[in-house]
Amino acid sequence: MAEASDSVFTSELQACFNELKKHSVSCKLGSTSPTAGDEMENPLNKQFSLILSKIEEMLSKHEKGTEDYVKVLAMKASIIYEKAKILLSENFLASSKSFLEDALEVIEEYYENPKVAFLQMRIINHLTYVMSRLGEFDKAKELLEKAIADEDKCDPEVFSTDDLFLNTTKNSKISASKLNRLTLNNMQMLAWIYAKLGDTEENLKMQHHILQKQLDLGEGDVLRWVESCFRLSGLFISQQSWKNARYHLVAAESVLNPLEISLNPNPEIFAIQGDLARSWVYYGLQLFESSRKSASMIDIEPDRLENASAIIDNNDSEGDLLTFSRLQVDMPAVPASNIKNLEEAKTLFAFVQKWIKRGRLYYTLRDFPLQYVNLCLDLSELYRFVSLYEEDLESQYSVQRKRYEALETLSTILKEVRPNCYVAVTIELTKEIIEVQMEMMNLNLKRLYASDNQRPEVNEDNLKKKINVFLGANSQLQKISDTLNSTPTCMKDRGYIQPKNNEKVEYERKNDEEKDNSST
Repeated sequence: MAEASDSVFTSELQACFNELKKHSVSCKLGSTSPTAGDEMENPLNKQFSLILSKIEEMLSKHEKGTEDYVKVLAMKASIIYEKAKILLSENFLASSKSFLEDALEVIEEYYENPKVAFLQMRIINHLTYVMSRLGEFDKAKELLEKAIADEDKCDPEVFSTDDLFLNTTKNSKISASKLNRLTLNNMQMLAWIYAKLGDTEENLKMQHHILQKQLDLGEGDVLRWVESCFRLSGLFISQQSWKNARYHLVAAESVLNPLEISLNPNPEIFAIQGDLARSWVYYGLQLFESSRKSASMIDIEPDRLENASAIIDNNDSEGDLLTFSRLQVDMPAVPASNIKNLEEAKTLFAFVQKWIKRGRLYYTLRDFPLQYVNLCLDLSELYRFVSLYEEDLESQYSVQRKRYEALETLSTILKEVRPNCYVAVTIELTKEIIEVQMEMMNLNLKRLYASDNQRPEVNEDNLKKKINVFLGANSQLQKISDTLNSTPTCMKDRGYIQPKNNEKVEYERKNDEEKDNSST
């Protein structure tokens, strides 16, 4: 008789549930309609009350704690959950939250029971969403943390509300997929709440755990996983967690490379490859910038310098490295800490330059002119950073010269091939070229100043001696000159006066005439 009674109740519940589904399509919980007695009532709400009363009647006939009791209890919680979902779709947040809390309270004692665990996860998923919309982030965080921690306590039976009331046949693969998606959804919700609360460290850890979970499950789109992985590296870069950033970029590359070299070409793979290249370029530029700032902190107060060093050491510590299990990741010889010398700078430059070239294979000047220009400007920035680590002026000038040539080449190509793009970026490009020219001019001035300083030093005592010797020699020469040009003393005593040039010629002519007369 009990089995017959249960069968009758089951058929009645199924009939009520089917009627409820019909009304849920045509009616809303927030609307009312007049009855015969001019009273306002909601037909959908009436159906909810009817089926809940049937479930309560059925609960009273089962012993508490039995398997049938737990199943009927799950039915009750499912109906309340469905009512809350309808209220949420109609944007009645407070009412939806109240019913979700009631549904959670109904199955609270049996949350480890396989027949209840999956339903509890669904209720918590919606409840935390409603709480987040109402600004109750702390409560939502506590619920999700507990749900994720209790995830492995049992193997939940996956079912929907239809499965409970209509006894439909379940597909094991579909059920497993539903459970995995719900688990990941709760983890993503928790990561988002961490971000809203400003807990960046926990947010990054949870996002990493989500990627690990996706690897373990083996479900989902591989390209989406790669994209999420290198986007997560961007968040690590913003926190100056260089080792984690590098690891996630290499992990994304290790998953993407086999797809890229496969025989099935996929245009989306090349797009992801281009975005990965831009992520590596961003990594290199930000690491150079961080290194430059840390180097400039040498001149500040010692206590602030110690604090800065502690922060850098904390960011670079191996203990904070988050890795993926069962994924082979071979780390390249690229710096993952602040650049300290020219060798490290050149290593990072060469590595990032390779990715700039790979990025320009996808972001071509024809299809993506602005992205192509940005990659060229990023290369200019790399040259600028490397020049800071060059020790001698000639090497600095050589690097700046290469930077200038790269910018001039870009400017010429844009003028000839994409004039419209050149107009769009001409201001930025001109500023960059002027900056390089000023750097080169500054280096030229330093070179001139350095050449002046390299002249041999003069000893003042030796210089004075040389001047005195020169003056003495000049005095002696002057005396000799005066002696040669002066009249002898004996001639002066005879009253001889040295004639001028024309007088001397006339005197000699008269003497010659007198000699001729005497001979005659």
